[in-house]
Amino acid sequence: MNTQEYISLLEAFRLSLTAENDPEVNKIVDRINETVANLKTRKYHAVALTSQLFDVVSLVENLMAFNVLNLNTFQSKVWNKLRDATYQRYTKDVNLLNFIPFP
Repeated sequence: MNTQEYISLLEAFRLSLTAENDPEVNKIVDRINETVANLKTRKYHAVALTSQLFDVVSLVENLMAFNVLNLNTFQSKVWNKLRDATYQRYTKDVNLLNFIPFP
């Protein structure tokens, strides 16, 4: 998945959350805003970018686990794409780091 696709998914998910009036959901929106800004400016690359995406995934999954956040059909569809792409990216980065020999 390229950078623009991540930006599109993050922005779609963020827009779907703006109707929620919950401080915990606002934390997700803030993290998404920060991640999108970093993606657009190319501030982070590779593993650092994966870490930012993973922070968004972790926040959402924690709220879903405690039933603070319930996603509608559209949100679930976007969320599943974003989560799956982030996990794939994470796995790819971990495999790459395991390949690099450290002294």
